[in-house]
Amino acid sequence: MASSAAPVGLLPAAGRGVRFGDSGYAKELFPLLFEGAAGGPIEPRPICELSLRALQVAGADRCVIVVSREKGELLRVLGEGAEVGMRLGYVVQATPRGLPDVVRSARPWIGRSDTVFAMPDTVFLPFDAVAQVHARRVETGADLVLGVFPVDEPERLGPVEIGLDGAVLRVHDKPGPTPHRNTWGVASWTSRFADFCCDWEDARRRREPDREGVLGHAFEAARQSGLAVGAVSFADGRFLDIGTPGGLRSALEVLARGGVLVADQAAVAHGRAR
Repeated sequence: MASSAAPVGLLPAAGRGVRFGDSGYAKELFPLLFEGAAGGPIEPRPICELSLRALQVAGADRCVIVVSREKGELLRVLGEGAEVGMRLGYVVQATPRGLPDVVRSARPWIGRSDTVFAMPDTVFLPFDAVAQVHARRVETGADLVLGVFPVDEPERLGPVEIGLDGAVLRVHDKPGPTPHRNTWGVASWTSRFADFCCDWEDARRRREPDREGVLGHAFEAARQSGLAVGAVSFADGRFLDIGTPGGLRSALEVLARGGVLVADQAAVAHGRAR
């Protein structure tokens, strides 16, 4: 059912970050030099604030951040959320078990509210993509709506098959060679999907106790079970994974060209000096 209440943001930040190298640096806290307001100072802020700000633009006035025991520095840097204009709360995921378990861990704090979801180690454009996706979910009354972006390497991401009416026909996860040159990147869902995801994860864990769950698999299972799953396709959008050093460099270049960051940020990423 459509809801006029504010959604709650959900940001998963409990991952081990093994693809980011051996620097020991939390990828979510990589500092960006944001362009200040007219005449305002340039200020370094962590890259995960891009996703947090997008959740706030989508109408969220609070956000649950799921962290691991090793990610306590996020609490110090992000604090109560003054920089992003919404209240932040933190849930500890003692053992990384995948994104369906993130939904499960945050469930008691989100309650029956809608959820708007983005990841802290991705960069997506347009900036209001989450807001558009949530608006479509409310308008259509769907249980789940995905924001879908064109990508160059869909085989290692989550391609989505979309019908002419915007309904999702299938959600894949790291399928290998595929004709579908896209991936889902952000989402909005109702408590009905959250309930389904928690039950699905409980059942999956009984079958596969030693494996992490995959959120794309939960999306597809929900669709097959009859939940209404739609999509907003951003044909001219961008979706970049910053979970690797190369992905971070590409994202910095895109953001600098788009005027989101100080232009020299891209030069710094390449090691160039003026």
